[in-house]
Amino acid sequence: MLASSTVYKDAIHAPNQQGAFRVDLYAGPGGPVLARDVPVYGGSVTANLTHRVTRTASFTLGGEFWPTSATSVLTPYQTVAQIRAGIQYGDGSEELFPIITGRVGTVTRNDDGSVTAQVEDLAADVVAYEFRQPRVSEFRITVLSQIQRLIAEVLPGTVLGPSDVDAEAITPELVWDTDRGKALDDLSETLGGRWYTLGDGTFVVRSYAYDVGTPVQTFADGPRGLLISGSPSITRNDAANSVTVVVERFDGGTPFRVTAQDSSPTSPTRWDGPFGNVTQIIKVQTPLTVGEATIYARGQLNASTALATQWSAQVVPDYTMEPGDTVRLTSRDVSEIQVIDTISYPLGPGTMSLGTRGFVRAQATLD
Repeated sequence: MLASSTVYKDAIHAPNQQGAFRVDLYAGPGGPVLARDVPVYGGSVTANLTHRVTRTASFTLGGEFWPTSATSVLTPYQTVAQIRAGIQYGDGSEELFPIITGRVGTVTRNDDGSVTAQVEDLAADVVAYEFRQPRVSEFRITVLSQIQRLIAEVLPGTVLGPSDVDAEAITPELVWDTDRGKALDDLSETLGGRWYTLGDGTFVVRSYAYDVGTPVQTFADGPRGLLISGSPSITRNDAANSVTVVVERFDGGTPFRVTAQDSSPTSPTRWDGPFGNVTQIIKVQTPLTVGEATIYARGQLNASTALATQWSAQVVPDYTMEPGDTVRLTSRDVSEIQVIDTISYPLGPGTMSLGTRGFVRAQATLD
């Protein structure tokens, strides 16, 4: 959850709140300003923690923004957009929050003469810069340092933002083929986390939340409530109660495997219980030690048994919300604590969409 004033926290509960939206355009990541406060006529930003490119956006502008050359203000050849959204107060002042910083990938002229731009966050730049030849990991540096260097090769000067994973873990000797994104995925998963970008363009490596935290916001129906509609569901899709990590080292090291299994007698997804037995096999080359592979296996097991309850909700926009936040959802006397996986922020009048998940607490044992 992004920090906000107490005035904002109260204002989002008021009827007829007025949204405020700002789009600034730059010549490349960190480049000079091309245009500030570009008028937009609608659109949305979607943030999804399960994707490498976490944030995408689409927004519509006037026909004067149709590019006539590669150096036009809005063009896939150079333009990076930063979008902020929030509230405009009665005195005309605004409180805004960054929800995406990314490169314009496609510009379309619509039948009515307006122009629509599609944006992907800066992780798309990193993923697109594949290794042109096999890449060997650097010797005796931390995993976070290796991640930062792989990103900075694409976006010079990149410094990782606040991350909540082990900052001292050392990178093993590894060889990657072409996929820079996969290299970053593997390195992050070794730490029990994932790499992604925040709304302001900062890269972070953070653990994936499997346990409920303290709710930072409540979306409830009723007077002054923020919930417009909410539909909970319970599913076993993609769930597994046994995860085996097979470490196949490209550096010639001895391969090994570790299995994490849900053996808690009180768990509804326990192995050999009514849930049944569902296995998942993951082949990686990143974990250096049995201990690191164990952390990875347990993390994946928790992920595989966490999909107990999911909600799809439409709520009053709160632009301080971010994927990974813990919230409480209450609809028609059903109330649950959930973690946000996906958010769709409106860039105009409308509702904000949430996709959330709850938890089954797995207590993994190793076989």
